[in-house]
Amino acid sequence: MQIAKETDLPELLTHLGYQVRRIGRYHTTAEMDSLRIKDRRKWFRYSQNTGGDAITFLQQFCGKSFSEAVEYLLAFHGRARDSPTKAAPFVKRDEVQKPFTLPPRNTDDRRVFAYLHKRGIVSQVIRQFLNSGLLYEDAEHHNCVFVEKNSAGQVK
Repeated sequence: MQIAKETDLPELLTHLGYQVRRIGRYHTTAEMDSLRIKDRRKWFRYSQNTGGDAITFLQQFCGKSFSEAVEYLLAFHGRARDSPTKAAPFVKRDEVQKPFTLPPRNTDDRRVFAYLHKRGIVSQVIRQFLNSGLLYEDAEHHNCVFVEKNSAGQVK
């Protein structure tokens, strides 16, 4: 338990995929600028007025229970828990993978055009992609759909 509580938080957060950087006496992450790590063991998030140690970090930000967080930290340090846990049996699903199909096209592409133009893409470039069939607007969600074609001009 003491090992889990004394986990080096900048090292743990880097392992979890956060971009940790040092600011003066503290550490913070690019993803949560209000998070401060003090003495490499304690964290505090000013925007939510919460804090704690490595165990509470895993509970808050990774959705783990207390026991799952402790087990994770022990495994992170290369140690096993005193009492073995039962692993859930692996159940293989017999799913048939459906072939990929492009989403249905919307009647117009105005939302996609506006979205891309607002982000600084020149109108002529957007029109060229729309006219060549490499870009269109999804009918259901109005997403940008970028179409990939092979050398024969067939959709991949």
